[in-house]
Amino acid sequence: MRNRRMWKITLYSVSIFLIIVLVAGGYTWYTLKRTLDAIYEPLPPRDWNQPLFEQDPSVDDNETEAIASTSLTDQLLSKLRQPDLNNQDPFCMLLLGVDEREGDRGRSDTMILLSVQPAKQSVTALSIPRDTRMLIPDKEVYDKINHAYAFGGTSLSVSAVERLFGIPIAYYMKTNMEGLVDIIDTLGGVDVNNEWAFTHDGVTFPQGEQHLEGADALKFVRMRKLDSTGDLGRIKRQRQVLSSAVEKAASFRNIGKLPSILSQLSKDVRTNLSTNDLYEIATEYKSAIKHVETLTLQGSNQMIDGIYYYAVKQEERKHIQELLLDQLQVT
Repeated sequence: MRNRRMWKITLYSVSIFLIIVLVAGGYTWYTLKRTLDAIYEPLPPRDWNQPLFEQDPSVDDNETEAIASTSLTDQLLSKLRQPDLNNQDPFCMLLLGVDEREGDRGRSDTMILLSVQPAKQSVTALSIPRDTRMLIPDKEVYDKINHAYAFGGTSLSVSAVERLFGIPIAYYMKTNMEGLVDIIDTLGGVDVNNEWAFTHDGVTFPQGEQHLEGADALKFVRMRKLDSTGDLGRIKRQRQVLSSAVEKAASFRNIGKLPSILSQLSKDVRTNLSTNDLYEIATEYKSAIKHVETLTLQGSNQMIDGIYYYAVKQEERKHIQELLLDQLQVT
């Protein structure tokens, strides 16, 4: 479970990084405010039902009963769902990379749960494989977690992750992966180190270091069927592309292209972080977001009723909850 390493990047998502840079840098306020207003999309009210880590007969041992998640008091629940950023409260945030096209809501390609704790000056990033099998909230059917977005959009995706780990999520940021192509092109491409050669969607990616423009970077990220590690391999490639994009953004000095980036963000990014929230994160959480520790969700590839899933046992879900609560210093 503890396949982790420290990444010294300013934030894990290129979208949120760009916004924070622009907020902190004081880019033309009118243009910036218009962009932040366009991407602001609050979540509807969500009930909190303390979840059980229910037994999945197809995944867990038959003799295993449901495991109770750690119970949260009303006061603690309120603090985690509505943190005071000015007071540097810890919080959890879900990063979603979605595959949306005209007339098609699509599914979530990327799901990363961040737990941010200024007191420890650290962020924990947990990548959730898109094929993770779970009992989808509201639907009460077992399905892949990325289908929650197709069923109920961002709100149901957030509720699904809350249910999976028993952790309240205060914020989300959603990026349309198609839009990432233009942002990467504007930044001048990304540099990756490919572990093994493969061809996907008409493009051959040789082994070793290479420079990718936006369209090829997206293809590099999306390939998984040829990878023996499945979704975990795709997640590793996502990390490479996002990390490289963040590094490019950190050194980006072409002011003339900023309007293009802002325009792209307006179309392809949505978040329930307000302008003030983003400013507070940029100023009050600067130390915390310099260090990102990654976690890997332990599971196994299984074929169940003719469908491929990433199967996670209930004990692992409980373990993840305990790790995140410890990271948030919540007891």
